[in-house]
Amino acid sequence: MDQQTASALKVLQKGAIYGGLGATVGATIAVLRNAPVKPYAVTMGLSAGVYGVTFHAIRESFLMYQRKQNAQFGLSDSQTRDFDDLFSSAMAGASAGGLLSAMYRGRRGVIPGAVMFGLLSVGLEMASISSNKWRQETIMRERLMELAPNEPLPTRRVWDYIEIPAWSPVRKISEEEYEDILDRRLKELEKQVKQIEREMKQAAKQDKTRSEPSAGASS
Repeated sequence: MDQQTASALKVLQKGAIYGGLGATVGATIAVLRNAPVKPYAVTMGLSAGVYGVTFHAIRESFLMYQRKQNAQFGLSDSQTRDFDDLFSSAMAGASAGGLLSAMYRGRRGVIPGAVMFGLLSVGLEMASISSNKWRQETIMRERLMELAPNEPLPTRRVWDYIEIPAWSPVRKISEEEYEDILDRRLKELEKQVKQIEREMKQAAKQDKTRSEPSAGASS
């Protein structure tokens, strides 16, 4: 399964989940208001489903574009994941909110819908990023507690304690990632050197073939 097919399936799954949640909320509101359940459930289910599909389709498009840019700059997806997720969610929330508000409320609802859903998406994404970091730190603490008494503790350097904001495009990289980048650059330089050597040999051969006829003519 290629990346585009996987992204499309993910968008449809998210849309189905949004639709189910919307229908559940609509049915609950109808029961509380003593109103017909079906119209509320269908209306809110369809609205939530359309929003979910639109939001995640735009978000996946931004993520795929950003991952292609990472490859061009020699960066891995893990290095820019937090920023990519936050930026993609903000753009998707604002775009989807503005489009759906325009459909239901007209032109006047575009800007308020884009701002409201954009800020909501940023807040939820930041909460998700913080939750993931907390989970990772908890796992690391548990692993440190499981170390043997004679086993040395993992050392950290001074810059390891510097926390970079999640929205910053700059990311700290590990030694393994840094070595991989250096290896790729070194291989590129080796290819360029070999190409230059081949071009120099070809130029020397051409000069030699040019000089031989002139020497024969002079003799």
